[in-house]
Amino acid sequence: MRIPFDPATDYYQLLGVAPGASVDEIQAAYRRLAKAVHPDLNSGSTAAAARMAQVNVAKSVLLDPETRASYDQFRATRRRAIGQVVSTPAPPPSTVRYAPYAASTSQRPRYRVVSQSGGRAARSGFDRQTGLLLVVALPLIAALVLYVFQAFQLSVQPLRAAPPDLSQMPASRPTARGAADAVFAMLHAQPPSRELATRANNMILARANSTPESELLRADGRRLLQSATAGDDAAWNATVDDVCRLAGRC
Repeated sequence: MRIPFDPATDYYQLLGVAPGASVDEIQAAYRRLAKAVHPDLNSGSTAAAARMAQVNVAKSVLLDPETRASYDQFRATRRRAIGQVVSTPAPPPSTVRYAPYAASTSQRPRYRVVSQSGGRAARSGFDRQTGLLLVVALPLIAALVLYVFQAFQLSVQPLRAAPPDLSQMPASRPTARGAADAVFAMLHAQPPSRELATRANNMILARANSTPESELLRADGRRLLQSATAGDDAAWNATVDDVCRLAGRC
């Protein structure tokens, strides 16, 4: 299922990256913006919440290969259409020519305004340009209407009530901190072991998300494997201490 996007929004400009940016560059730009406009860091700011929502959509569209390919096609078509509208030449100047109607001394001469290139040629050229603009603009208009329709459907759907058992469950900690806590409980007071490091790293990969804390936790998982393989007790203990700090126990 493709992620819905707004063809009129330049997500590359929104994230501050080039159109050919790599996945790592997009993720780095997203993390940088998230630290600046995240609602948790801007309490009570509706503008920050709206900006964060736009940044989330831009990241989702550009990190999904299929959606990004579709968006790039719409973006290129729209930019070409705008360029054609801007570069459309001005019509040739009109001039006044005398129309030799029936000569009569009792009638005043009449005049008509005609184009230098001929009225028929001007009309045919206008029709071709209009048809080209319609061919380019209709897919964009259809995509925009579909996006607005989907957004309207989501807005009018009633909110579902939470299951009774879910409302009785205690609030859980953020995913990254919870993963760090589980890993620390597994490693605490345990000697370096390749098997233990593998199980801890697998747990980190299964529970971590895309937050900066999860990036640090994934790096700790790699260091656990390296120190266990090399038999480096000092590196093992330092990594366990780092996991302890991420879990909020140290």
